[in-house]
Amino acid sequence: MGTRNDHRAGRRRVAVAALLPLLLVAGCGPGGSGAAAGSEPPKPTPTPVYEVSLGGQLAAVTRATKEAGNAAFTSTLSYGSARGTAVDRSTGTQDYTANTARVERVFKVPHTFPGQAAADMFGSRSGGPAVRETYAIHGSEIDFRTRQGDWLRYSSRGPKELTDLMDGLLQRAGDAAPYGGTLAELVRMAREKEQPVKGADGSRTYKLDVPPRLARYGLPNSVGNMLVEGEDSRAVDLTVVADDKGRLLKATADYTPVLDVLRKAGMPRAITSVKAEYVLTGHGATKVPAAGDRDGKTEDAAKVLRPLAETKPGACGSTDTGLDDVELIRPVACGADADLRVFGQLKFKESFEGDDGFAFAEKRSSDLCGRKFGAAPSAWVRDARPTGTYYANGSPTVSIGSNNAEVEGDYTCYVRVSDRG
Repeated sequence: MGTRNDHRAGRRRVAVAALLPLLLVAGCGPGGSGAAAGSEPPKPTPTPVYEVSLGGQLAAVTRATKEAGNAAFTSTLSYGSARGTAVDRSTGTQDYTANTARVERVFKVPHTFPGQAAADMFGSRSGGPAVRETYAIHGSEIDFRTRQGDWLRYSSRGPKELTDLMDGLLQRAGDAAPYGGTLAELVRMAREKEQPVKGADGSRTYKLDVPPRLARYGLPNSVGNMLVEGEDSRAVDLTVVADDKGRLLKATADYTPVLDVLRKAGMPRAITSVKAEYVLTGHGATKVPAAGDRDGKTEDAAKVLRPLAETKPGACGSTDTGLDDVELIRPVACGADADLRVFGQLKFKESFEGDDGFAFAEKRSSDLCGRKFGAAPSAWVRDARPTGTYYANGSPTVSIGSNNAEVEGDYTCYVRVSDRG
């Protein structure tokens, strides 16, 4: 019998905000106040990039990329280990003018990848089937295609108690590009300190050292928020390549130097490297499907999903939601459509010794869920995958005073009943 805490959902949530400097670039098009009535409106002057002063060129690269109108992209996040690499890759097209994108995501954990690390970090098993997902982005709304071919629509306009649990997916509506959670966001914010290297084709290559608290914006929230406490750590290595017109071609980032920060926040030690890559092609010549160009009905995710913490013991749920955690599930009948089954809900408030209340809460929740697992009706836990394995999901609150240290825990105990995801 074993227990695994779900780090993806149990990780501490941190709200962060960035105040970004705004670089204004003025340009004048042809014509003027004396242009004849009915004449063609002046075309905007392309954003100058390499003429901009150092420190503002990468922000100008983002604007020049948007002015191309559209592009195809591939965004890859790789988690290395001594026994293989887990790869999370999103491929798609995006229209900067219409603020739309269509994206296919594939996440694969090889069979050689350390099994405990796969379970703790990704909530999946090594060698399991690849996660395949489709997203349609239009403005601030994100649509996720379910296994049945219908769509769940996510919007920040829903109830706050639910949208707070959707933040990882809502991040897929980007600022630097229609599809977010990529290095495009980091390129927009980074400030270069040295002149780029000019290639024979007119391209420019920038090399930067980015502090972790800024580098987190180039990652999905589920990983990026683990870097919030990394102010005094080493820098992340960022390389940015732009073409002769100043449009973004490629960005790569090596987060391996900040593994110490990631591990303190819950990343398993078996993961030995974290790297990201973002590649753009077809600037101005890419066809992007229109927002309504698809089959299947669309449902409001806020109306059909339910917090895991509000699920009664014995009930089942589907994790076919597009979310990176299980804090929100779709209630379904136990059977072929179910991915998990809840066997207990628990709360505790206890004193602890030492300075790591989160580790204490993790162990305590595992112990308490273990008791519930042993006492649960056989029908609720017999289909656990792997056999005998259960999960504890929750967010503890730690209070440390001069005379006492306490932790409050609110956890859901569940088993996985499918190998999907």
